[in-house]
Amino acid sequence: MTAQITDSGRKTQMERRACYDQSSCTSDHFALRLVRWYADFGRSFPWRHSCDPYSVLMAVFMLQRTGVSQVMNVYEDFLERFPDLSALRGADQEELVAALKPLGRTGRVRVLTALVDTLSTEYNGRIPAELKELESLPGVGQYSARALLVIAFQRPYIMLDPNSYRVLHRACGTTSACSRPHADRKMIRQLDAIVPSSNPVEYNLALLDIGATSCRARRPVHEVCPLTSICAFHESKHGGRVPTEYLGQVGPRPTL
Repeated sequence: MTAQITDSGRKTQMERRACYDQSSCTSDHFALRLVRWYADFGRSFPWRHSCDPYSVLMAVFMLQRTGVSQVMNVYEDFLERFPDLSALRGADQEELVAALKPLGRTGRVRVLTALVDTLSTEYNGRIPAELKELESLPGVGQYSARALLVIAFQRPYIMLDPNSYRVLHRACGTTSACSRPHADRKMIRQLDAIVPSSNPVEYNLALLDIGATSCRARRPVHEVCPLTSICAFHESKHGGRVPTEYLGQVGPRPTL
């Protein structure tokens, strides 16, 4: 049963408990809350406003195991210096090392070079728009491939990171049978099916931002979360205390 959201956003205790089910995530109300919240409160980063596959690919590549603030210091200058794949292909190693040095992990330059070479030789300088092809590229894993398809191509895939998984787990009861949920292909396919085709970008980024700002691992801020009135975790006996099963990561800490 999926309870209807009233104008006041209130529910009876029984209706809230009924939301601890995957069906609450499939509700149009759930998606609408996310999309509306993101329009008003979503974080703004330059790569979120781009439909250029190259620009988004560079963002997701830089953000791997790297903080947003670090990437913000590099991203726009990098794109100005290397505005497209052709310019990047013509860069020498020293240029790339210097441009990416503020991000740390200097080994990523080698991976970036392999990525550019693969795109140039196997895809004629084109960035593919299919999940399997993207996942096969050097330095592009499942999350990065999905992020690129969602943001650059507006494809309805789930972008599952520790933040989005935590929100879905708490609000809807989404649970993986795997110790590493990001590797649970069956669950991810189920989550793909509920991403709205009309607003996949806003839906995914709202989940990421809510998980990062209010639905935090240890001290969730229920007062500002847009899902509080339909959240089973908020209604449960755990209250503000988070049991240990909610603290595990689902892989590296990517974010967009």
